Amino acid sequence: MKKTLLSAFLMLTSFLFAQQNCGSAVEITANGTITAPAITGTYVTSCDQTNPDAAGPYYGVWYKYTATSNGTVALTSNLPANVAPNSDDTRLSVWQGASCSALTCVGGADDVSGTVYLSTFNFNAIAGTTYYFQWDSRFSALGFNFTFTFTPVSCFPVTTLNATSGITTTSITLNWAAATLNPANYDVQYGPLGFTFGTGTSVSTSTNSITLNGFSASTSYDYYVRSNCGTSQSTWTAVSSFSTAKVCPQTFGFENNSELVGWSTFGNGSYGLSAIAPTLAQAGSYYWIFNTNTTAVSNNWLFTPAFSLQANEAVTITFWVRCATARSLRLTVGNSTLPASQTTQLWTNAALNNPTFTQFTTSFTPSIAGIYYFGWNDISTAQTVATMRLDSINFSSVLSTNEFSESNFSIYPNPTSSILNISNPNNVEIKSISVVDINGRIVKNQSDSLSQINVSDLNAGVYFVTIEAAEGKTTKKFIKQ
Repeated sequence: MKKTLLSAFLMLTSFLFAQQNCGSAVEITANGTITAPAITGTYVTSCDQTNPDAAGPYYGVWYKYTATSNGTVALTSNLPANVAPNSDDTRLSVWQGASCSALTCVGGADDVSGTVYLSTFNFNAIAGTTYYFQWDSRFSALGFNFTFTFTPVSCFPVTTLNATSGITTTSITLNWAAATLNPANYDVQYGPLGFTFGTGTSVSTSTNSITLNGFSASTSYDYYVRSNCGTSQSTWTAVSSFSTAKVCPQTFGFENNSELVGWSTFGNGSYGLSAIAPTLAQAGSYYWIFNTNTTAVSNNWLFTPAFSLQANEAVTITFWVRCATARSLRLTVGNSTLPASQTTQLWTNAALNNPTFTQFTTSFTPSIAGIYYFGWNDISTAQTVATMRLDSINFSSVLSTNEFSESNFSIYPNPTSSILNISNPNNVEIKSISVVDINGRIVKNQSDSLSQINVSDLNAGVYFVTIEAAEGKTTKKFIKQ
């Protein structure tokens, strides 16, 4: 962020234009380009939190707009006319309120990018509500141009997709922030990763989350969400992806989109996927790169997708690391991707210094079945230039016979009124399926069509389905509605 001092002229002058305070903010009545004067007016603390206020004084220039219908507002100073020596550094705050004495932050914006210091901010505007815009002198007090664009919208779209939850090998819960004005319903369309929009499965919900079932384990999917206001619908969100829980074995080389779905990060430094020098990968063209924080001890995390592991499942993890300078890395496991939940350290090396890729191996045996996440944590000391590469990660495991059978089958939906599906993500050879009632009587038995069983003719009640495979049998309870 460029930090331009206020000019001596602005510090000396006391002349205020009409729009130099909230009470006399200039009313915007139409779309178009607006020319703001030098910023010398009253300043209110910024709504933008990316660059908190330092020592002032700061000044502001004010505008306002009252929406005549529901719609979206787009404000931007990212215009050719604002390139230096004109104003090349702006910051914007947007409030809403009935008066200047009762303002609530809507949001704010500073830099478009690390090299473009102009500002762009979009928000939803509700009919009859007045919005106030303050451009401030935090980094430059020069006059500039900005554009204002209002677009009527009959149904506000979903703007924020939240983290998924409730991940299993066959189900997941999708979550999103409620759209403005809380539409009556939301529509969701989903399908295999890369599916053509319009060919997926469509479902609706009256809340801003939905649980979906019937998936395959270790598989990636795409989905879209939109608001449904009854007589009209919003635009769809951009495509997003999720992965069902992984089961061993799994290999990750960061080479394609399917491999990357479900991975997540956290940290105080630079990290990410790289193919700048493909010859530096352990295999393929891509690898994960950790760049050490230059001012503090690093705390950069790379988390795997969810893994579904069975009790006493002996998991072996191998991975390759390369670094040209001394680095510190550890591998942990926990029940979420929050660093605080990564309570079990599986491996650590505080003195990595291997200029060629070196393979490391560790293991983990959970005491109880559940969902687990593994995390690589770069905790190197601050260095000006230091890079560590991670590649070719492999998970394998060994299960006992009973545990193997339990981990490879699930049934859904449960309860059911007609069809009971058998999920077999690892394609284990099934010999037969039988259904037993609560009195121990076999009421159904089949040795073909082993992916589902029709129970529509059974009376309502509790039943048990027994799945027999070459490795043994497993029995699961279900409810017939």
